[in-house]
Amino acid sequence: MFLCVSCGGGGSEPDAETTGPAAGEEPEEAGEPVEDIVARMSVEELVGQMFVISAQSTEMDYYLEKMIRERNIGGVLLFGYNMESEEGVRALTESAQRLSMETEPAVPMFFGVDHEGGEVSSAPWVEPFPAPAEVGAAGDPEAARRNARAIGEQLSRAGINTDFAPVVDTGFGAAIGTRAYSDDPAVVSEMGGAAIRGFREAGVVSSAKHFPNHGPATSDSHEALPVIDHDEQTIQTYDLPPFRAAVDAGVPMVMVGHLVYPAVDPENPASLSETWIRTLREDLGFEGVVVTDDLAMSGANGGRPPAEAAVRAVKAGNDLLIISSPPEEQAEAYNAIVRAVRAGEIDEAGIRASVGRIMEVKREYSLHGADGGF
Repeated sequence: MFLCVSCGGGGSEPDAETTGPAAGEEPEEAGEPVEDIVARMSVEELVGQMFVISAQSTEMDYYLEKMIRERNIGGVLLFGYNMESEEGVRALTESAQRLSMETEPAVPMFFGVDHEGGEVSSAPWVEPFPAPAEVGAAGDPEAARRNARAIGEQLSRAGINTDFAPVVDTGFGAAIGTRAYSDDPAVVSEMGGAAIRGFREAGVVSSAKHFPNHGPATSDSHEALPVIDHDEQTIQTYDLPPFRAAVDAGVPMVMVGHLVYPAVDPENPASLSETWIRTLREDLGFEGVVVTDDLAMSGANGGRPPAEAAVRAVKAGNDLLIISSPPEEQAEAYNAIVRAVRAGEIDEAGIRASVGRIMEVKREYSLHGADGGF
């Protein structure tokens, strides 16, 4: 079984009390405890669960099948070139989920997209929704909730169970623009929290991004490594409040950006920084899944293959790694982490804890495979 309006968009107006794990319902009765499943997984299976990779095609191919069968990957991020139609995407997600559930340890996969509304709307069957900046300017958090819920419901028709949204960055800087709700952290906090509730009502995993705040950046982390010279007071009063609000709203994932804040960690981007991830865990109280922004981006890897960045990301405390590099580079990143665990360079207990958090989200959101329960 799959998981499976609007300000400026069409669609029906759903009842906010009826669906999703936030609607006052307990998750479906689960089977074996997550900790028992994780305890019997091999290192290779554990590392695979930490990977969200890009697909190469619009349908199941040899490489994706191999990554599922042999490496137990945790999920797939779909881009526009993978998604020609709702029917085609549904065929892809159903076949991949079925294979994952037929392959031990039989764990369902995240199928994710970047679909925020406005210019970042990658799924072609989802109706148009206004950019977050437009929603924020209107000042109506209910519109943010309704839009997120409608987007989530329309994504889930094709088996998409994860949306790497909402953007809770404050400010309209490089690579963000109209993707941000506002340059006022109070507005972003309110809108982002509402959107998270909307996605939850739709039964779709959301991810607040890009911690600790890409909004002030003057360069694009796809192309370079932004440096943001905010002092501690500005970080606490301007950058972090929307992420605190997202945590308070129960967001299941937080995406960490490729951004250097010298006041906190002058050496490492946040995505590769133990200090920043400890801040997210301890200061903001986040207990869910910490996911990297794409490690294929120059801001993470400096133009090199992502294997080194992947190892550093796991050492820093990330639970889930997004890698959209070519297949051989994805495989090498996987192999590098397995080698590091085997060598004692990465603590095996740490990756077991990460996979436990991943599995808890998959269970909470009932990401069942086509041919079985989880």
